[in-house]
Amino acid sequence: MVAAVGAALVVAAALAGQGRPAPSDFGSTGALAPPPATVAPPAVVPSSAPSATVAPTAVAPAAPVRVDIPALGVRAVVLPVHAVEGVLGVPADPQQLGWWADGARVGAVTGTVAIDGHVDSAATGAGALFHLTDLRPGAVVRVTTTSGQVRSYVVTARRSFLKRQGLPPDLFRADGPPRLVLITCGGPFDATARSYLDNVVVFAVPV
Repeated sequence: MVAAVGAALVVAAALAGQGRPAPSDFGSTGALAPPPATVAPPAVVPSSAPSATVAPTAVAPAAPVRVDIPALGVRAVVLPVHAVEGVLGVPADPQQLGWWADGARVGAVTGTVAIDGHVDSAATGAGALFHLTDLRPGAVVRVTTTSGQVRSYVVTARRSFLKRQGLPPDLFRADGPPRLVLITCGGPFDATARSYLDNVVVFAVPV
């Protein structure tokens, strides 16, 4: 069987105040082809919590079940993923996304909702996040939860991180303002290692 890109997140640290393992890297094995050329990432725009008057009624935080990114034509099912022996997997189907179930739920007043996915697959082609490098600040991401609620997020920044340096633990913080991060592979493709050299991360805040 041909492995798919973005198959795992290596767990290496602990979330502040939670005692939960925090992913530190997004690995990959196998690929079809590099994604579209990555433009220079914009500077990170600090996340900020939405106004307390945004929602007239309180809604309990819930797990995500679908992500819609209109600007990219993405409509993907989201499944919970967990760490197994230090590795956090993503769904085998490149058209599906994985939600880190040890992180924040959608609608939580603090913490990061982390969703990962394959950029592509040698077996089936482009994945749901193949064009994530094209997503720019101001774009809207809609997340549907198990309760049927749809939460909207606006993209604030996109960053690329070298895989060999891992992902900053801050990406998976349990405290701080609520936000969403989308993670996939990107950058140059190493045919020998069958892996992309970068991790692509998009940051978004609730609106």
